[in-house]
Amino acid sequence: MLLLALLAVPSSAAAASPNSEPIPLPLASHSPILIEGDAGFTAAQGVVGGTGTPQDPYLIDGWDIDIALSDGIAVRNTTASLLVRNVTFGQSGAVPMHDGIRLFQVRNVRIENITVTNGEAGLDIRSSDNVTLARSVVLRSGVGVRVFQSTQVNLLENEVRADGQVTYHCVYIVDSDQVVLRANRLALDTPNFGNSEARLDNVTNVTFEHNLVGTDAWVPQFSSGVWLVDVLNATFRNNTFLSRGISPTPYAGASWSSFRHGPEIFDSYTITPDNTINGAPILFHNRCQDVILDGVAAGEIILANCMGVQVSNITFQGGQVGLVIAFSVRTLVVFNRFVDEGLGFTFWGSPGSVYHNDFVRSGYALIAAPSEPATRFDADYPAGGNYWSQVTGEDRCSGTRQDSCVDPDGMLDDAFRIFGTGSPYVDRYPLAVPINPSNTWPIASFHVEARDADVYTPIVFNASGSSDREDPANVLQIRWDFDGDGRWDTNWTTNKVVTHQFPDTEPHSVRVEVRDSGGLLSIATVTVQVSQFSGWRAPAAYLGIPSILLVAAVLAYLAYRRKRPRPGIPTPVPPSEQANPPGAQPAEGEPSHSEEREQD
Repeated sequence: MLLLALLAVPSSAAAASPNSEPIPLPLASHSPILIEGDAGFTAAQGVVGGTGTPQDPYLIDGWDIDIALSDGIAVRNTTASLLVRNVTFGQSGAVPMHDGIRLFQVRNVRIENITVTNGEAGLDIRSSDNVTLARSVVLRSGVGVRVFQSTQVNLLENEVRADGQVTYHCVYIVDSDQVVLRANRLALDTPNFGNSEARLDNVTNVTFEHNLVGTDAWVPQFSSGVWLVDVLNATFRNNTFLSRGISPTPYAGASWSSFRHGPEIFDSYTITPDNTINGAPILFHNRCQDVILDGVAAGEIILANCMGVQVSNITFQGGQVGLVIAFSVRTLVVFNRFVDEGLGFTFWGSPGSVYHNDFVRSGYALIAAPSEPATRFDADYPAGGNYWSQVTGEDRCSGTRQDSCVDPDGMLDDAFRIFGTGSPYVDRYPLAVPINPSNTWPIASFHVEARDADVYTPIVFNASGSSDREDPANVLQIRWDFDGDGRWDTNWTTNKVVTHQFPDTEPHSVRVEVRDSGGLLSIATVTVQVSQFSGWRAPAAYLGIPSILLVAAVLAYLAYRRKRPRPGIPTPVPPSEQANPPGAQPAEGEPSHSEEREQD
């Protein structure tokens, strides 16, 4: 009984379970809510509490609302403070027709912990001030969050994904001011659909930080992760882009007049190198001169208002946006590889020279100001131009006119017009083979010693199986992301084996990234399921070390009591320890029992 009592006493280290969050009660069904003016905050419209002050806002809480026939919650022309939380919106129809929440001319609204599925927009904000969406989920909606002509809009810790349906923008903000996007997960993760995870048009004073944008599973067909159109005073810090990037200029299909601002756009930008694309930094240079960027590791490079910059021997791979050059002159782009880039390079009002580069399954955009000298795409004959993987042709001839058809010269016989028939931008001597064919991409691979593990066991991850055609295994560098959040948890190292202990029981998407000596990258992912209980470790985890030690001491004391002689009771001697056990023959020289009796 004493032992059972001790086992029932929790230690201070284990007084609370790590997964002891309260389980929410089932949400009550409610018809769509319409609030017109401050007088509309009534119980009939789903208001369950509050007085409308900043300290005690009106509260809409705990509802499940069907948006098949109308917007879930519509609030118009209000100034009172409102809090909407713990509400779900959804509809079973094939085509999203209505919004989860629509706000028009409202102030001081906070929305948190909502879920919207299959909405035309998850949240629509128009002509409003001081609106926050936090810790919410928007899935399978045409637009996740849509904002027009509003100020002080905060999007914090939300998840907005296409999730298998058509989503054009995760976030679309137009004509607004004082916008913050922080710690959001934004992903157009439906193959071949979507435009931008975040598109901002004519927006001022933007903070974009700690967000995870895109997916490493595929590259969308158009636009970029963040597309900025006439955005002033934008700050980008510590964002992780997967197969996406930042486009601060028009892209293919746009015109020079699409942007109303000029060089001052880039003077107002702060883009720090802790922003990464597929693990490589985004490098931003403004007002630079005579800078050489040769062989640097970069997921994307943005050059603005620069003069005399050379970009060379860099591989831009799978990031959607590679090299952006705006309002710059005398730029030289040579010996680079653009691989699986939707927009390998974008020149915006920046004449320069682009040759001896490989464009492998990569697009490009070039926006020139009126009467601007054309960018050159070859270095005359016999140096030649660039390699374009989508261009097919023959190499039978040679010479400046490619009319001496005696032997080939490594260049296609026909010129390549960069933007189609009639384009003034011509590569006169496109290369027949890549200029940089020597380096191939590494192959990332790793295995887990035990995929089914518990929260008390360090797990061994081994990436020794990663390989590269040119580099030996000991040269390859790796780094790990243990929780699948897109942020790398270790630094680059050549050590291929690492251990990690998970703090919770959720499935964990573990990623390893491999980098070869040429800067090429490869990623592999494995999901690890972590359980709560595993053998003898569980009692120590649930009871805590102090309780275990106390139980061990009690058991030792009870064992000691069993062996200790009791007062007044002779201690029996085991037969094996007796001098002459019954039936045994006496030892030589010792009297027998009968002899002892005769002597007595």
